[in-house]
Amino acid sequence: VVRTGLSLNEDQIKNLTLFEIEQILLRNNSSLKNYRRMPYPDLDSVSSSNNRLIAEELDYDIPNLKNDFDRLFVSLTNEQRNIFQDIMAKIKNNKGGVFFIYGYGGTGKPFLWKTISAAIRSQVEIVLNVASSGIASLLLTGGRTAHSRFIIPINLTEDSFCKINPKIDLAILIRKASLIIWDEAPMVHKHAFEALDRTLKDILKFVDPTNSSIPFGGKVVVFGGDFRQILPVVPGGSRQNIVNDY
Repeated sequence: VVRTGLSLNEDQIKNLTLFEIEQILLRNNSSLKNYRRMPYPDLDSVSSSNNRLIAEELDYDIPNLKNDFDRLFVSLTNEQRNIFQDIMAKIKNNKGGVFFIYGYGGTGKPFLWKTISAAIRSQVEIVLNVASSGIASLLLTGGRTAHSRFIIPINLTEDSFCKINPKIDLAILIRKASLIIWDEAPMVHKHAFEALDRTLKDILKFVDPTNSSIPFGGKVVVFGGDFRQILPVVPGGSRQNIVNDY
């Protein structure tokens, strides 16, 4: 009997059962691969079924999410709807893509993030919502700070990596995610994005070796923010110089 503590569908139960049978056969110097007509378990799916992080990201009321999406989608402006459709097309094609949504305060960026997240989660897929600050992350459904989610080093350099081993649960969660949304992106140094880029390439090359040469490992990533909320950098300038230049 397979006990995971998670709610599983029929295919997941079959896969876990095959995995348990395979473990028994291996202990007796055999394998399911020795039997032509016997299916073989999807080991990545087994890891996902026992992954607490994935379980948390899929723990949503799907009927309610579908209702929320229907309500939110009809309220999108034409520009927001075009952005939504471009992002969803990239996710559907599974070829990766990087977007930056620029808009000053009050233009509805959090509303767009909520609509996109509802659309993806209502299809029982994963979207990782992060923000550069704790306050901004509270406006995102299931939001976390980027440093917390991706274990970004505090002291960044141009060669930094996020501290994510490709074999741990967090790496499996990232591989399963359909989309990453990063709000208030201009608030952090470019080395944070570069570290995430290197890390995703390292994690996702196990899925496809060509991902190591694609931005963010072929994952669809959406950045958002307002550069007008960031004071300009005046080398050697005083507070008065910075405020005057702004």
